[in-house]
Amino acid sequence: MILDEKNRKNLVFLILQFFDEEGYEESLHLLEQDSRVFFDFSYFSNAILNGNFKEADDYLLAFTRPEANTYSRKMFFDLFKRKLSEAPDRSGGSEAVNIFSKDLRRIPVLKDDSFDDLVEVIAVDDMRISEETCCVDKAPGRAKLCVDLHKLAESNPCLCDKLEFPSLNKSALLSLISLICPNCSGRNGGLKEDLICLILQFLYEAKYKNTLHKLEQETKVFFNLNYLAEVMKLGEYGKAEEYLGAFTDSKDNKYSKAMFLEIQKLICLQSTEWEVATPSGSLDNMSPKIKLHASVAMLAKKNPVLKDKLKFPSMEKSRLLTLMKQTMDWWTSSTCNSSSSLENVPVVSYLCGTPSSLRKKFNKTGPRKKVVNCKPNEINDPSQCNALVLPDYCSEERIARLTYSPSGDYILALAEDAAHNLWTWSSSQNEFCKYTPRILKENVFPKPRLHQPQSGKTMKNEMAASVQNSTSCFAIKGSYLFSTSGGKIAVFDLKSFEKVASFGSPTPMATYFIFIPGDLLAVGLDDGSIYIHCLSSRKVKEKLEGHDQKITCLAFSRCFNVLVSSDSDGKLCLWSTKSWVKLTSKNSTRKFCTQSNHESTSLVTHLQFDPYQIELLVVHEGWIGIYEGRTLDCRLQWVPDESDTSITSATYSSDGEIIYVGFRSGFIKIVDSRTFMTVCRINLTSFTQPSPNSIRLEVYPTVVAAHPSHPSQISAGLSNGKVIVLQPLWSGGWGEAAPLDDNGGYSNDSDHSY
Repeated sequence: MILDEKNRKNLVFLILQFFDEEGYEESLHLLEQDSRVFFDFSYFSNAILNGNFKEADDYLLAFTRPEANTYSRKMFFDLFKRKLSEAPDRSGGSEAVNIFSKDLRRIPVLKDDSFDDLVEVIAVDDMRISEETCCVDKAPGRAKLCVDLHKLAESNPCLCDKLEFPSLNKSALLSLISLICPNCSGRNGGLKEDLICLILQFLYEAKYKNTLHKLEQETKVFFNLNYLAEVMKLGEYGKAEEYLGAFTDSKDNKYSKAMFLEIQKLICLQSTEWEVATPSGSLDNMSPKIKLHASVAMLAKKNPVLKDKLKFPSMEKSRLLTLMKQTMDWWTSSTCNSSSSLENVPVVSYLCGTPSSLRKKFNKTGPRKKVVNCKPNEINDPSQCNALVLPDYCSEERIARLTYSPSGDYILALAEDAAHNLWTWSSSQNEFCKYTPRILKENVFPKPRLHQPQSGKTMKNEMAASVQNSTSCFAIKGSYLFSTSGGKIAVFDLKSFEKVASFGSPTPMATYFIFIPGDLLAVGLDDGSIYIHCLSSRKVKEKLEGHDQKITCLAFSRCFNVLVSSDSDGKLCLWSTKSWVKLTSKNSTRKFCTQSNHESTSLVTHLQFDPYQIELLVVHEGWIGIYEGRTLDCRLQWVPDESDTSITSATYSSDGEIIYVGFRSGFIKIVDSRTFMTVCRINLTSFTQPSPNSIRLEVYPTVVAAHPSHPSQISAGLSNGKVIVLQPLWSGGWGEAAPLDDNGGYSNDSDHSY
């Protein structure tokens, strides 16, 4: 495989875009200088406008020299001239003289120079700047300089082809890697952390040392103990402290405190000559300096903040370049696209595509495996799918909340009467989810058991004083359930059903809460505030204020480290979970030209990040939308048909390929998450018959939950208190056509009209 310069240059552009999107500003501009593929004139001009002339000079020097050509010479000359004109005359002109003697002497004088500009610069009036001149607004002069420099840059052969950044789709590099490494996202830290390690290896091999070590500090993924030892050996203890300080603080733990103390001791010993250890290598035979160096290394290996970041993952040489070339070669051959330019870098929605699935999607040739419907499947009878109504104690209270356990071995429901039901089956029983036969038989479901501990205890929440205004919510952490039905938040042991704690108050009432990594619990209240509780210390870490109305939903993205909140007026807020500042807010209420005559409320009923934590599903009663996770910009919207009435619930499948949408009309629609095309519609009204004494005449899905690892299985909580588990009969999923009968037509029990 030939990894040519074009591939290398294209990869640098993709890395620059990644740095820009992730906010790695210092690494971004260092790589621009180290690679010299893109001259960011906006960054260069901002340095000038802010009076940071040294920063502008250093940036320009990375791309060209005064002696390179006439345009470069003129650019440096104008930059130094402006710097000289702003030099304050507070030390008898010493600063201006210093600029002249050091900076302007770097400008070569050619034979055809008229020297007019130089005479102007060294004129007495320019050298001695009056008090009045120092107070004059410098902005117009700096702005004019930027305009002149841009014209020179456009004509400068060293810069003219480096002023435009290529057009790229968002998250292009993340998408590119996900095509060939789809399983990276399953690891702790996910795809982004793996990509950062690949970039670090690329920077190391390309000898971009400045960018390499700055990226280590900005991402905090890998602590380079060798680099720390190198800068300490060179006596650059300021750099050592800066590098260490990017990963930990002296207050973090005793090891961090000791490491900073050892570096301070080294600073005190800086005048001592470097001594070499004796061959025995014993600490007793080492000089104080070497002992301190060894101590810093040992402390790093014991430090809980650093010890997991000391080992760099093993990978083949030039791994990122190789992956890029492999993916681009496959992409161009699979799509018959002869162009391998950056504008044609493949982008995968939700970053969940794999090479095999994409080949299936884009390959125009090859045999057909199966019959595919051009219209959505219609399921109007339980015999047309695998359906199981979970056993209960004949409760008819509407199901308010429903979820699977993270491993899928139980289902938990919370009804409007504040009672919980938990159904279990063993992991071996749950193997029915893995399709083996072509058509699954009716006995594929295991027999779930309504769990009841021997003590006879039940999990029941406190009810709110006003049932109409109450909101039900729960979240699972390990073997504990945090739950509320409008009263205090109760904590239950899921094994014994014992209530082990409760906290909060009836007013303001908790309306939604989720867990956030770092042992944190985010709790939204009906007064619009959000409290961040630290569970280990049992203290409130932060109070977030950005809403005026009741908090309806919260969602957290591991990819971006952000929290999204919504209120009853449809307002969305985006919060950084590092600084807890509000990054942006948007109003999700939109007017649509729909077939429906009824107007939906602005209430957001559900927020959920896709499985790869990139995009956000926002659910209203009248429509659903896909939003960008970092900006809250709406990318895609879907308004259902008039006959569908209002949306009661919606959720992603475990792979993010489809969205399950429940309606008050009694249907569940299964739609493609990229196009919102309906692939299947399930009519639940015939699945459960109301009891003779039931006062609820209509049966509809109130909440839909997706299995955490099997994309085609869902559970639906119904308005009559029942919970039903559903999955398709056929191994191809909900969108696959029904098998043909003996006469070559569709069987009578599968209606495909729409």
